[in-house]
Amino acid sequence: MRVLIGMYREAAGAPQPLDIVVTRHDVLDEAAFRSTGVLELYEELFPESERDSPDDIVRWLLSDDVGERRHFSVGGREMSYRLDSRCFILRAGAGRAVGLGFFTYDHASDLIFCNHVGIAKAWRGGGLARAFYREMVAMLDALFPNNIGVVLEVEPFDRDRVAAIIADIERSGRRQLAADEQAEIRRLLRVGWYDKLDYAMLCDARAMQPLLCRSPCLDPSLPTSDWAKAEENYWLMWQARTGAPSVEMRAGRLWHSAVSAIYVEILAKSLVAADPNGRRRYWDYATALVAETLQRTATADVGLARCLGDEDSALLSRWRRLAIDLPI
Repeated sequence: MRVLIGMYREAAGAPQPLDIVVTRHDVLDEAAFRSTGVLELYEELFPESERDSPDDIVRWLLSDDVGERRHFSVGGREMSYRLDSRCFILRAGAGRAVGLGFFTYDHASDLIFCNHVGIAKAWRGGGLARAFYREMVAMLDALFPNNIGVVLEVEPFDRDRVAAIIADIERSGRRQLAADEQAEIRRLLRVGWYDKLDYAMLCDARAMQPLLCRSPCLDPSLPTSDWAKAEENYWLMWQARTGAPSVEMRAGRLWHSAVSAIYVEILAKSLVAADPNGRRRYWDYATALVAETLQRTATADVGLARCLGDEDSALLSRWRRLAIDLPI
């Protein structure tokens, strides 16, 4: 499945051929996976709070999420799930990783969940990130012909906070941003990037506001008293597979399927299956939180909307005019 996507020039270097390889097709074992340098790139691209354990990633990609049904029992209740996780590695020249994409296909819902996508800083620009992403989606369609599209989480941004940050920079002429300011602007930039890729936001069609979901704590080993403090709010974005039936009239069902797939099938079941007896309380906690999200949005008129409204697009244009380099 190795795909050559062209010749690209690093920030200061000669053009190099770039190709994409995928786990369990081109990269077959742990040693080969680690030798690509993709885990080091992952650590470079994402802050510790957003990263999974490298050992967990290896386990999911190469032994647990391999398209086979897995069974476990919690409190005497039999459960199962069937996932297929793949890592796409963008390689340059001699084979070092300069980009990565980590996706999970849930057979129960036919949804693909985008866990992480990133490009090394020196290789950004020139449309490479977009080309890489589109090639990965084409490869996913070949791997999972029944998939109906890709869903992903994005951190909500505060429009008023973003506007205040940009206005202050315009006024003062400063070029440095505090860490919290960078984080807020990055949230807008990430939504803007997926907007360019033609994603839609799952929203309350009456209020035209993104629906909010709450992710359970990702670390069951923490004290139970700390689980709530480790929860995160997200918006969900969606891109239908090209040629798949329209979901416009059934966005409510899509919302329910996406929340259940991400937070029960992919997150909770994967974590609990590793220790069903020791993580029963975590299962009850995580599934209750998901049920709360679905109950809170049960009466919403769910629709799909552009990721960025007019005000958001105007803020993004003002930010770009500042020409401040802030990788997302």
